[in-house]
Amino acid sequence: MRNFWKQRWVYRILALILAVLLFTYVKSDEINSNNAGSNGNSGDATLMANKSKTLTVPLELDVNSSKYLISGYPSKVKIKITGPSALVTTTTNTQNFKAYVSLRKLGVGKHRVQIKEEGLNKELAYSFEPQSINVTVANRKTKTFAIQPEVNQDVIAKGYEAKAAILRSQTVTATGSVSEINRITEVVARINLPNNTKKNSTTQVLLQALDNKGDTVNVILDPQAVSVTVPVQKSSNSTDSSSESTKESSSEPADNKRTGSTSETGSTSSASSSSSSKSASSSSN
Repeated sequence: MRNFWKQRWVYRILALILAVLLFTYVKSDEINSNNAGSNGNSGDATLMANKSKTLTVPLELDVNSSKYLISGYPSKVKIKITGPSALVTTTTNTQNFKAYVSLRKLGVGKHRVQIKEEGLNKELAYSFEPQSINVTVANRKTKTFAIQPEVNQDVIAKGYEAKAAILRSQTVTATGSVSEINRITEVVARINLPNNTKKNSTTQVLLQALDNKGDTVNVILDPQAVSVTVPVQKSSNSTDSSSESTKESSSEPADNKRTGSTSETGSTSSASSSSSSKSASSSSN
């Protein structure tokens, strides 16, 4: 056995085995490093790749709202953003920008204006749908009107009547363009009661601004609705009819009594006459 370890070829074989093991270890480290590097590069490539996303966002107006009233514009618009995937994802989640139209330099009338953005990252490309919109700029006017309640008497039960409606608020403020405000002739609260109503009813009623033709006028009302109470009670005609019926029914026994008394009196008179006749006959005999 001692001679075995003294042989040169034994050491050569051991050296070869160690060399192979060392080579395998080093090679496996290189492979793992390359794999990790390729995975990292793939992740970076994914983050840097371009991506597109379409968002629906509110449209804001840059205007002197205390002086002008704007109509005809959409409340929301679509925007398509394109750029690095990570940036597009972040912008989609936060939506830390706004879409708006600038109207401060425009006068009264109809205009076509371009939609702009504010706060969008410079690395993102964008496009709006639509790119421009039509708006109407009008002078703003506010006026106060009395509320006119309307009750449909046809739904009130027979023998009952609706009294004057009681409004929680007597007036309403209408805001709109000068031309629309000037069209208003009245603001009504049309009260819908259930059929065959026999008792007081309280309900919330939407208000309507109407012109002289009965058409609705396009204005903003404040408040938009009002609480209305409609008192319902038996009609006076129904009460009078009931009283007359009661009087007639109570007068009938009295008449009968009077008739009975007359009959009794007649009977008594007849009896008296009969007695007198008998007395006279006896005297003559």
